Amino acid sequence: MVTKAQELTRKASSDRDKLELIYNFVIDNIKYDYKKAEGLPPDYLPHPEETYVSGKGICYDYASLCAAMLRSIGIPAKLVMGKAEKIPDYHAWNEVYIDGEWLVIDTTFDAKLKEVDKSYDMIKERQAYQATRVY
Repeated sequence: MVTKAQELTRKASSDRDKLELIYNFVIDNIKYDYKKAEGLPPDYLPHPEETYVSGKGICYDYASLCAAMLRSIGIPAKLVMGKAEKIPDYHAWNEVYIDGEWLVIDTTFDAKLKEVDKSYDMIKERQAYQATRVY
């Protein structure tokens, strides 16, 4: 996963370009694991390397993988949990520090939109997300 992050971003000229490359990798290569979501223990913790290898996970896994890949190349990233306007369940997403500001991105939501050929923007409106936990 760390090697992949370095490989993906090797020729990128800015942190925003690096973010976009890793974001696109995650939404293109990780599939939502509905079975896992149904039987999740209350003390579940994600393992980014496992998500990377298996190519599947829940929102917590998507956000954990994205944060780990970004952090491994020196880009500050938060894993955030809470409520999102368009998602009925407890949710996880990322905040990424680019050009002096924290940007909200949601790889899980965007992967699903991409899967059904709906449009989406990488950067989300902050007011649509309410954090309860930040890692």
